[in-house]
Amino acid sequence: MTVTIEKLASYLGKEASFFLADDPFKKWSFKRTLENDLDQPLIDYVFARDGMDFVCDERDRLRSIFLYSDKSRCFSEQVEDLPLTSNRQEVVARLGLPTKSGQRLSDPILGEYGPWDRFSRSGYAVHVEYRLDADIINKVTVMRADVVP
Repeated sequence: MTVTIEKLASYLGKEASFFLADDPFKKWSFKRTLENDLDQPLIDYVFARDGMDFVCDERDRLRSIFLYSDKSRCFSEQVEDLPLTSNRQEVVARLGLPTKSGQRLSDPILGEYGPWDRFSRSGYAVHVEYRLDADIINKVTVMRADVVP
């Protein structure tokens, strides 16, 4: 299977079992945990070796997919329409002008985050965070439109 942002977005709102049955993900090991101390319980799936996580709602339907490209984790597949080695200029050339952007942020609890861009699509959004020390992708989040912060 070719991994694209659009293909990943097609899983949003579907049960996790659909995602977990598809190539290449069906071969990956993951840890599933339930966060029930929130207003709305969330189910986390962490693919530590393969540089990906996703979060589901209480009905196990995908809300957000996270692809990592940082120093500790790297998504193990090539994303055809958005290579994770892209810099900010290349991301904008591929995805168009962002609908929202932010600068580097230092949060006293969560730590430091690099600059970011959000790209709205029909039914979903793509959030691209860049590294603190280099102008390349650190993390890509594909999320349902109803969970965009």
